[in-house]
Amino acid sequence: MARRSRLKTGKSRKGQVWFVLILIVFFAATVSAVVYRQQLQNLLDIWHETFPAERTAANSDRGTIYDRNLKELAKTLDRVSLYVRPREVKDIPETARLLSTILALPESELIVSMERDSQLVWLRKEIDKEEEDDLTSLDLPGIYQHREVARNYPQQEYASHLIGFSENNLGLAGVEHYYNRLLNQDRVLQKDIPAIDLKGFDQTSTNGHDLVLTLDMKIQAILEKYVKNLGDKMGNGRLTSLLLDIQTGKIIAGASYPSFNPNSVWQNDREILENLFLTPMVVPEEIRKFFQQASLLQSGWEQSRQVYPWSLVANTIDFSSQIRLMERLQLTTDLHVDFSSGKKKQTTLPQFEDIGPVLYLGAVPKAATPLKVLLGLSHLLNGGKKIQPHILDRIIERSDKREYLYDIFHGESVGRNVFPSLVSNELGRVLATYGERGVLGTRTLSGETVSLVRNDLGARYVRDRMALVVVPAEKPKMILLLAARDTELKIAENKDAASRSLCDGLDRVLPSMFALQQIHGNIADLVEVTEGEEHNFKTGLERKNTEQSSVMHKEVIQIMPDLTGLSLRKSLRLLHSAEVDVTVRGTGRIISHSPKAGVKLEKGTPCVLTLKMDAPPKDVMQIQTLQVKESLSN
Repeated sequence: MARRSRLKTGKSRKGQVWFVLILIVFFAATVSAVVYRQQLQNLLDIWHETFPAERTAANSDRGTIYDRNLKELAKTLDRVSLYVRPREVKDIPETARLLSTILALPESELIVSMERDSQLVWLRKEIDKEEEDDLTSLDLPGIYQHREVARNYPQQEYASHLIGFSENNLGLAGVEHYYNRLLNQDRVLQKDIPAIDLKGFDQTSTNGHDLVLTLDMKIQAILEKYVKNLGDKMGNGRLTSLLLDIQTGKIIAGASYPSFNPNSVWQNDREILENLFLTPMVVPEEIRKFFQQASLLQSGWEQSRQVYPWSLVANTIDFSSQIRLMERLQLTTDLHVDFSSGKKKQTTLPQFEDIGPVLYLGAVPKAATPLKVLLGLSHLLNGGKKIQPHILDRIIERSDKREYLYDIFHGESVGRNVFPSLVSNELGRVLATYGERGVLGTRTLSGETVSLVRNDLGARYVRDRMALVVVPAEKPKMILLLAARDTELKIAENKDAASRSLCDGLDRVLPSMFALQQIHGNIADLVEVTEGEEHNFKTGLERKNTEQSSVMHKEVIQIMPDLTGLSLRKSLRLLHSAEVDVTVRGTGRIISHSPKAGVKLEKGTPCVLTLKMDAPPKDVMQIQTLQVKESLSN
């Protein structure tokens, strides 16, 4: 028995030895593979560093993005860098002297770089077109240029959350992401882009396309400045804004705070890159009440097929009817837009827990994205016509300049009503008494909430503020959305003052934005795409340089015309070529203006237009009164 036991013990020890050996061999093989891979990567890096390739990738032909006035928003430029091969330089001091005069670098610094014991040394990562031409003419031994293509955003932070950004020929956010295939040279079928009418063609061209957006950079600049001022006062928080054409769904402008520069996008935190107008927020009760009033009017119309004065509607409503209305307004359904962030949709939505008493408002949702609230209110006030928020106006083929317009409804008006037009008109009267008055006959719905938000990252208290400005309240043309979220729960003097803080100073900028929107229709057909000046990629302040160069243009001098009795649109068209600084006061027709007629105008001259609404004729007022009496008697 003892001998048999010793045999078993010997076999067991041999098995353990073999197991240990196998582990050692496996570990050694793993380490060798890691080291080999690292060495191989180092060799590849050295190869690319020593022999940089000229990368003229397909994104050199990526389409250009314009605003509606054909101002460049995104384009692809050459990026030229400069490097030296020290062993090929024949005269280091002389080469350093010549390079110093072109690159504005110290000669001593250049000499140190050229005396290094290395195959390749980078001298400057980016040079402009003038520097490139000067270096090419010198043809210095050992000095080489490395050319590649890069996406450039001339407007920098302006509308960056809408335009988005791209890298290596791939759109990662915003318009760059949504229309990535159109911006590249990919052939796109009509069925894949149903919102764009290809005029009978089955597919797009492979010669590339440029995009013209609905954005207006002049209005955008005004809104950017306003939002930045609000953000600076708010401190630690986020703020967003969208200006929407209420009849067409076109996004005219949109600014966020804090913003980011797409030319250096990866220097920002992920939260800054997110679109706040696509983030679920708690809808203030003041705005939810307005949607409930719409539900009551809708219910009264469904029961009797006529609209009564809104104050006489019974305070009862069919719950199922209210749910269907919220769906038609797209407050509770998925909303797909062509300026999405490019992020994957959240699988779990955040949960909001109220702080304090909650007002029951039926099926009106407690939380929604600011964009959905904006769209829902637009449907209520534009006559009940269904619209789709969008930022693309048209695409232009590069080869023959053919244009294809964005038209998701393909010119059809049948079946587009989501809300009765009669009820929509009556709801406008509700807004006139319910909303806060402002310049140009605007009405504002605003409010704020404080809630506990729970998501995958945990729970935190947030303060959400929202304001919707209807311009003007009577026959609305556009709606401005302002929304803010912050975690600093500052106690305001009262709730109304806190929500109105989003609109501080808005009366000073709205007239200019409204005037620019009015005159756009008169000059849109006269704008053509112009070839941009050839230059290299540069991350500097291009906008500042452009503004400085525009000052050198010859000033236009005209005589101030007599504008009395004219409409605002016609007056602005007459003053457009004079390039004066126009301020609009009031609404209606021109009753006076400064300077007076006959005064010489120079570029930048302050010009104040005072307007007043014409009173309706007495017979029209009598007819309207008679119609109201008849509707009440019926």
